[in-house]
Amino acid sequence: MLKQFLWLFGGAFSIISVLLIVMWHQATYLPSWYMESVATPNHTTVDETTPTRLTREEIWQKVSNTLKKQSAAGEGIGTVELNSDEINHLILDEIQVNEKVKNNTNLEQIILGKNTQFRDGKLVIGAVIDLKQLTEHEEVRSGKRADLAQAFLNLPIIKDRPVYIEVEATPVVKNQQIALDSPRIKLANVSITVEELSKYLGVSPEFINQRITRERTLVPMSVQDLRVQGDKIVISGTGTAW
Repeated sequence: MLKQFLWLFGGAFSIISVLLIVMWHQATYLPSWYMESVATPNHTTVDETTPTRLTREEIWQKVSNTLKKQSAAGEGIGTVELNSDEINHLILDEIQVNEKVKNNTNLEQIILGKNTQFRDGKLVIGAVIDLKQLTEHEEVRSGKRADLAQAFLNLPIIKDRPVYIEVEATPVVKNQQIALDSPRIKLANVSITVEELSKYLGVSPEFINQRITRERTLVPMSVQDLRVQGDKIVISGTGTAW
């Protein structure tokens, strides 16, 4: 009887151990693109064939020039194409403006890594975030932004580790700007609904949805239409002053 009990107990303990290991790996998951960037030494020689990334102003200038040429050719509605790297840069810049982060150094301390890609017609925005740094950032120490970051820190899986947050959503036109619709969220490597996340964090689903789905001034355009085409987003509309 004792041997059977020990055998059963040992088997149950092994199963629990495996489940805990799986849960730990899921909860502490960091994407491969981030791990590769961390593993790459800062002094690595830059490949001269790699194109230089455009700044926000250069991307906006590219958009404006494209629309002006099309307008001069008699086209009432212009069309521009942006790749995932350009959208990634524009989203990061928009976050910096919206969250009132005054310089890139502060932002890099908060957002340790970022990646934007297109997947099955949707926009997938992923970021590795140091939420402890976010709560200590002077512009967000008070109000709901700090409360939200602090709520994440209170989750047992986070503690002092960087956390991966991913939002997958359909890009849509809203009030002539780009917005996101029907978001799906991943915390680490665990899919979670807005409603579930709101319960864990103690904030309303409306607050989370508003942060994700609000209109974004990503391009100097009055947007009429957009669609994801492969690894690019095609935006139609008319130019605006900037």
